Amino acid sequence: MSENLEKNETTETMQGLPSVDSQNLEAGRLSFAQSHSFKVQWRKMMSLAFQSLGVVYGDLGTSPLYVFSNTFPNGIGNSDDILGVLSLIIYSIVLLPFIKYTFIVLRANEKGEGGTFALYSMICRNAKVSLIPDDLQAEDIELSPPSNQLRRTSMIKKKLENSMTAKFLLFIVSIMGTSMVIGDGILTPSVSDAVVGVSVVILIILFSVQQFGTDKVGTSFAPIICLWFTLITGIGLYNLITHGSGVLCAFNPIYVVHYFKRNGKQGWISLGGVVLCLTGTEAMFADLGHFNVQAIQISFSGIVLPALLTAYSGQAAYLTKHPYDVIDAFYKSVPRPLYWPTFLIAVFSAIIASQAMISGVFSIISQSLSLGCFPGVKVIHTSAKYEGQVYIPVINYMLMVACIVVTEKL
Repeated sequence: MSENLEKNETTETMQGLPSVDSQNLEAGRLSFAQSHSFKVQWRKMMSLAFQSLGVVYGDLGTSPLYVFSNTFPNGIGNSDDILGVLSLIIYSIVLLPFIKYTFIVLRANEKGEGGTFALYSMICRNAKVSLIPDDLQAEDIELSPPSNQLRRTSMIKKKLENSMTAKFLLFIVSIMGTSMVIGDGILTPSVSDAVVGVSVVILIILFSVQQFGTDKVGTSFAPIICLWFTLITGIGLYNLITHGSGVLCAFNPIYVVHYFKRNGKQGWISLGGVVLCLTGTEAMFADLGHFNVQAIQISFSGIVLPALLTAYSGQAAYLTKHPYDVIDAFYKSVPRPLYWPTFLIAVFSAIIASQAMISGVFSIISQSLSLGCFPGVKVIHTSAKYEGQVYIPVINYMLMVACIVVTEKL
């Protein structure tokens, strides 16, 4: 009898405990693992986005220093022209770096690599157009079932493959695009130094730190560029509040139409100054291999775009009240207590602006090496995590010498 009671008590006690399903336990472990993995990936993504500020956007971010002065070299003839130029700047930035590069061009990458040769490599993998004997030649693949889009693709592919002229032009365009980026990599540091009056010693230091890799260089430069974007955003907001926010009507593109109607040929000539607001945009794609698509998208959309639009709008607001200050619009629009801090940060930012093209040159030379289009040189992978972060000593010192020579000529 007592044994039965003990058994019943034991049974009741076990029944009172919650049952544990092994499948639920495994599901919980899996959910925790996925959550932890997501947090780690998100942390890495934000770290890359932060580093990209110090590498990719220095050139683009310092363009507010000179855009208005170069667009109005002879002064502002009509106050309405300020709104027209601001509207041109706004839509240039929104349409090209934001819409075209951030959401379209960055997706046309070759296994995470960007740049001219990455595009050429991708075309060669999908069509037999390469003039270089390598392993990138496309295979014969039947596209079925056919659709209008596939028919057009197949037709273009056949025309490219059957035309030696098309193959040659495609290769020449790729070489020219690469040469232009390398030329920009030489001119940008030289011109930046000439503008801010820094010595050749700064150039030597800049190229000397490249050996530490994009990870360390980007992390070191990013706080300065981040501070620069914060500063120009604050100055822009100050000018909008102080001098009036009426210039925000320039977000209406009708002001572009009125600007060209009013100025005619001279309006089209002034575009030479307006397009300077896009200086360094190509680095978003050329430096892609050092980061990734999501990191570039986050940094540009979340920090760079709002900062640039606010900075240009603030300068325009200031110029509506002080049109004769257009030659030195940026520094004139800075509040007096912030003038010297802004000047010093601008100097450092202008130096860092060179980093975008230096990193881009390393990436493009690395790509051309893989295609056999460049003499063999030593390539050092500076990161165990990100394959695209490379450093090429010979190219680095060749760029340094070229920059110093150009700087002395200037």
